[in-house]
Amino acid sequence: MQQQAKDFAVTSSGIGLSPGEARAALCTAGIYPLVLNGTSLPLDLGRTQRLFSKAQGRAIRAAYRGCSYPGCSMPAERCELDHLDPWEKGGRTDIASADLNCPIHHIGRHCGLFRTVKVSGSRPLVLLSRELDPEQRLRINTYFMTPTEALAAEALAERMTTQWRSGLMTVEFAAA
Repeated sequence: MQQQAKDFAVTSSGIGLSPGEARAALCTAGIYPLVLNGTSLPLDLGRTQRLFSKAQGRAIRAAYRGCSYPGCSMPAERCELDHLDPWEKGGRTDIASADLNCPIHHIGRHCGLFRTVKVSGSRPLVLLSRELDPEQRLRINTYFMTPTEALAAEALAERMTTQWRSGLMTVEFAAA
């Protein structure tokens, strides 16, 4: 734990915790099974229910930590879970079909101000309008990531952009 202290534990706001702070938090806080890998809860609900479950919400918020829009500083607790494939058009209530957006960017996405891009094995990425990004690069919000995570995420987004533009990778745009 001490050898990996700088990236070992972070708060939901992306603030790093020392090993001592992490141990203290574990002693005094209610820790979700998500963190300690306790009793399993279903995280893919398919078409069985429209709204995301509490377990799904905890998993998505823990994984993404905040709004998906690049540079947005809205923490996960104040964001909304969003179906990338509309429920009314056959979308599923599954982790892989979900994103996290603050209320402003949730509305903005559905109004077509930016596009969410689904890439297998990655958090959903964002493609800004040509007016905001003439280069049309796939982007990821690194605001809540540790420096190491942010560098890796930026490199991944750049690789995916290169592969997408060269036709080596197919991306799926989420419906607005």
